Amino acid sequence: MSTDFCQILCTGDVHLGRRPSRVPTEDDDLSVRHIWDRFIEAALNREVDVVVLTGDIVDSENEMYEAFGALERGVQRLLDGGMEILAVAGNHDHDAFPRLVRGIDADGFHLLGPGGTWEEIQIATESGETVRFVGWSFPQPTVLSSPLDDLEIAETDEPTIGVLHCEAESGEGQYAPVRRDALARLPVDAWLLGHIHAPNDHREAGQSQLYPGSLQPLDPGEPGTHGAWLVEVSGQGASAEQIPLASLRYEEMAVDITDCNTGDDVEETVLRTLRDSAAELGEQFPDLRHVAHRLRFEGRTALHREIEETLREMVGTVRREVDDVSATIESFKLDTRPDHDLDELARADDPPGVLAQLLLKLENGDVEHERVQRILREASKATREVHESSRYEPLRRDSETRDSPDREELRSMLYQQGLLLLDELHASRD
Repeated sequence: MSTDFCQILCTGDVHLGRRPSRVPTEDDDLSVRHIWDRFIEAALNREVDVVVLTGDIVDSENEMYEAFGALERGVQRLLDGGMEILAVAGNHDHDAFPRLVRGIDADGFHLLGPGGTWEEIQIATESGETVRFVGWSFPQPTVLSSPLDDLEIAETDEPTIGVLHCEAESGEGQYAPVRRDALARLPVDAWLLGHIHAPNDHREAGQSQLYPGSLQPLDPGEPGTHGAWLVEVSGQGASAEQIPLASLRYEEMAVDITDCNTGDDVEETVLRTLRDSAAELGEQFPDLRHVAHRLRFEGRTALHREIEETLREMVGTVRREVDDVSATIESFKLDTRPDHDLDELARADDPPGVLAQLLLKLENGDVEHERVQRILREASKATREVHESSRYEPLRRDSETRDSPDREELRSMLYQQGLLLLDELHASRD
């Protein structure tokens, strides 16, 4: 390169060996391996100086051999392109990744800080610029103390980049917790971080603290734009720009069904929403191939039963395609309001009236009422038993289903189920 700064292409939390959840499994364009190959192409096309990997590049020990081929091919292509590669191991690949690095055994591929010790390395770019990198790797699956406690770093005139897999926020947690202000006090121009899958270019006291996020989103808990980050470092500091590479996007959308009078109207509205979304996002992101939608239905309606039945049939089966982008429904949530007059119904002592009284309390957030408290306790106990069962184990890997519903989620679920029951009571009475 002929520039007077160092260009870095950065990614983390790739999780080679894992597939995104709740999307068509037969589509290889959505695989993590496919986007890893795209990341390698981006580094070569941009002729960057350094590629930085911020941990959890491999999903776990079980996927080590599946990941090795893709990792080795990618690393070799980067080295053949004259690039240096710097990496740290995360909590998921604390054991597997160092072994993969040893298996490749190539000059120019550096694992920083193996075994939980800080390591420093200088990289000289073609322009003559020298950049110092400091890094630390996970020695085991959990680390309860801050790795910064053991870091001693001297001030220097050359730009300095820190590479760390950690939880950067309050300083508490199981995965190398650090405080952002503690990171900012160190003589480091920018931190390239791993562990958090949501991209976040945070600034603390003028210092860049970048979470590149997952290269390809892995579940619906990772909505928005994903890809790599291009970081430029010079004596004046560091700047970062996101490079969208993901072929998959999890998208949350609100759909107003106030004007829908039948189940067919709802279906038409949903299909139009999917088509418009695929067209708009496909134009904005050329590499995008699939959008998995989480739809939130709003508005006033008396179609609760019809909506529930219609949408359950559409989830996972309906697929709209616009040019090269397909769109599906991953899940839905009903946040609609009843067409019934709950206040009027609540004046009666019959079953619909008693249910309307409860719904009004749930709607208004009156969770301190004795009857509401009892129902919430029973609901919490039931969901906790399901969550702790052995059959639920595979779902705990998904950020969306990892934890039991909290009180607010339970309140919303009970409210919507109550509206469905109210429709049933009205249908029975009619």
